Amino acid sequence: MMKFTQIDDENKWNAFIQASPGASILQGYEWGKVKSSSWKPFYTAVLDEDENILAAALILKRALPFVGRSIFYCPRGPIFKNQNSELISFLFTSISELAKKENAFVFRCDPEISENETEFVKNLRACGLRYNPENIQPRGTIILDVRPDADTLLKSFHHKTRYNIKLSEKKGVTIEEKNSQDGVDVFYKLFRITSERDKFLILQKSYFTHLWKTLSEKNMCSIFIACYDGKPLSAVFMTVFGKTMTYLYGASSNEYRNLMPNHLVHWHAIEWAKSRGVEYYDFWGIPSHPHEQHPLWGVYRFKKGFCETETNWIGTFELIFNSFWYVVFEKAAKWFKMGVRFLKTGKIKTSLEE
Repeated sequence: MMKFTQIDDENKWNAFIQASPGASILQGYEWGKVKSSSWKPFYTAVLDEDENILAAALILKRALPFVGRSIFYCPRGPIFKNQNSELISFLFTSISELAKKENAFVFRCDPEISENETEFVKNLRACGLRYNPENIQPRGTIILDVRPDADTLLKSFHHKTRYNIKLSEKKGVTIEEKNSQDGVDVFYKLFRITSERDKFLILQKSYFTHLWKTLSEKNMCSIFIACYDGKPLSAVFMTVFGKTMTYLYGASSNEYRNLMPNHLVHWHAIEWAKSRGVEYYDFWGIPSHPHEQHPLWGVYRFKKGFCETETNWIGTFELIFNSFWYVVFEKAAKWFKMGVRFLKTGKIKTSLEE
């Protein structure tokens, strides 16, 4: 006998998520806290008769102003102990009932399930979910297995990547772990430079401060900065959850790019991850259908230098509860986002589009 409930035990929640296939920090208990300033988190779960968790979904609710409606979003979830069709159906039926109580007109999710898992997609469609090509999280990624020794890992990299790592070291670039507010300050300064150079939108600095404070309390993040002659050149904001370290954000200066600080800072982060028993290094976002004209082509080539194997998740699926409000919201949100993006970056499309 299964039951749908909400979990307030942080340790029980994280223990299940971290031990399950498709575990992501975006389904961790702390991620609900990170997003709580603008989203209301619901830690929903399906339990068996012994109170063991069979499936879990951190659902973020955002209320729309003035209209009394809301949207549900489950980032990188739900998480299932097994892909049993009865369990999947029970969870989405229960989520639908919760959505009606909370006046949500749509539920969206993008679980870390491989696109090769066709049976899982069939189960989603059987529950009424449909595919939406406008991704919220990147659909493609590169995940490096960091369990081999350092020499074996280096040999597995592209020869140009190995060369650039050694060049950066030889030229005197140094790497510092700066897991502090000062680290956030340095990172964000470089992040603004990067956004201006590559023309993409970024969140306010207060968000990154909140993100760092929330995750650092549980030793779930760190910031690494590459410097030359005392000047910050590159920075990465890394998260650690379970067995995986994730390259969530990166930034770089316009100066001394010939010193290849980006290569060295990642190599240092990989060594740091290995020393703490992390098994996988997730490079996060790459195009799911890469081509030379794609805005992320340079990022794609850089990350491929560390690992040739690509992973594509199934993408975003959604369950619509009210078609009228869905259409109104989609049209309004689309034009608003396009307008803001064009005014700030000169671009209409986002790099996450297929």
